[in-house]
Amino acid sequence: MSVPQNRLFGGEGHRWWVLATVATGVLMATLDASIVNIALPTILEDLRTNLVYVQWVLEAYLLAITVLLLPFGRLSDIVGRKRVYSAGFLIFVAGSALSGLSRSAEELIAFRILQAVGAAMILANGFAIVTAVFPPWQRGVALGSLGTVVAAGFALGPTVGGLLIDSLGWPWIFYVNVPIGILGTTAAWVILSERVLSAGRGRIPERFDFAGAGLAVLSLLSLLMALTLGPEMGWSSPLVLLLGAVFVLLTAAFFVVESRLEQPMVDLTLFRRRTFTAGNVAGIMAFLAISANAFLMPFYLQLVVGYSPLQAGLLLTPTALVLAVVAPISGWLSDRIGARVLSSMGLAINGVALLLLGSLPANATYSQVLYWLLLLGLGQGMFQAPNNSSVMGDVPRERLGIGSGILSMMRNLGQVIGLAVSASFLLGSLSSVVGPSSLGALELGALPSGSDPELLSAFMAGFRAAYLAAVGFAALGIVASLVRAPHTEPPAQPGGTGRG
Repeated sequence: MSVPQNRLFGGEGHRWWVLATVATGVLMATLDASIVNIALPTILEDLRTNLVYVQWVLEAYLLAITVLLLPFGRLSDIVGRKRVYSAGFLIFVAGSALSGLSRSAEELIAFRILQAVGAAMILANGFAIVTAVFPPWQRGVALGSLGTVVAAGFALGPTVGGLLIDSLGWPWIFYVNVPIGILGTTAAWVILSERVLSAGRGRIPERFDFAGAGLAVLSLLSLLMALTLGPEMGWSSPLVLLLGAVFVLLTAAFFVVESRLEQPMVDLTLFRRRTFTAGNVAGIMAFLAISANAFLMPFYLQLVVGYSPLQAGLLLTPTALVLAVVAPISGWLSDRIGARVLSSMGLAINGVALLLLGSLPANATYSQVLYWLLLLGLGQGMFQAPNNSSVMGDVPRERLGIGSGILSMMRNLGQVIGLAVSASFLLGSLSSVVGPSSLGALELGALPSGSDPELLSAFMAGFRAAYLAAVGFAALGIVASLVRAPHTEPPAQPGGTGRG
């Protein structure tokens, strides 16, 4: 594919400016997702609120992003990817500034939802924009570079957040997004070309499917609320069962409506594409698996092994750093040999790493934990870039927005469902010892040195069961990854040089 010259940046180098612009948005969104965690105790004290409200500072952001990815992905296919992406920057900046100015937990939750609207507009278009401007022989390395940015955002969040809170106060974890967002908005308007990004859209005017969007948002919201409340209230509680039933009914209605429309929000024919469907299934299974580690390992390191929050944070950082190094290399290889082998190997390595992490003793050494976390980072890096490239490469150009939205939604769904599954195993095991308060009854340093053998035993039993479930998800992901279509030779680069 030949990319037309931009008015300021000409030639092939333009696509790398586009990648840098997208990377700015992705870094901002992922940094914000990880930077808030470390500020929660300070926010709780400063706003004089309770743990439930503070929990929703995180959950409201994640829920809103997940339910809005599909509508904004489809909207960008209709009105243009540059418009939606740039507007997302502005909304995110406004939400960030208002979050920093919040003087109550209710205000902060509301403005975090506004932030999430902007983040969803950015994340729903990131893969689509990169896929639109990069040819097949460079797509893997480009998406791998985005994987590096995602890893950097999650790795830097706790450290940057701690520095800002100690020196300037918690509002600055939100204010820091304002200059980055203004820079990103300016870069998007100057560098991105709507003619290039939205090339391939049909000349027949398209309509936005409000009915489909409403059903998708409400069904996903019902599912995510059930998954969020299930571990705490119990899966058999009337509210959780009601939310589950609503999800099933609304999902059925969604598929009926979408199958009858000429211009549905989600083109269901995309799922007839073997590589697209297999890659998305593999993706959700991969994130189901690794979310167990993201949720459980901080508890294990601090409650069981006895590390301080700083020690635990430093130990968890190398996983993201390995992913950051491996992702672009894996993406580059996938441009040459395809995604099936690399993605499947990455998931296999993830499965082995999760099995070893789940087998750690209560008195594990620093090096024991580090080795298996590094192995997990290697597996993630090998899987993500090839899988993303494979999925997006199977999407028609005029459907790149909704394709990107589906891929991002699968990632978020995997994280939310995986967290709920892991929490259920852990809380179910602990409830017989500490009662319904579960983790709330635990304190830092309560479990090391066998001070409470019964409590320690219950924690480790739930910990191991959750990791075994994660290994099972990784195995299912391998099966899905192997089902995708074999690699085909991409078109030769201009000038007849092939991929070489």
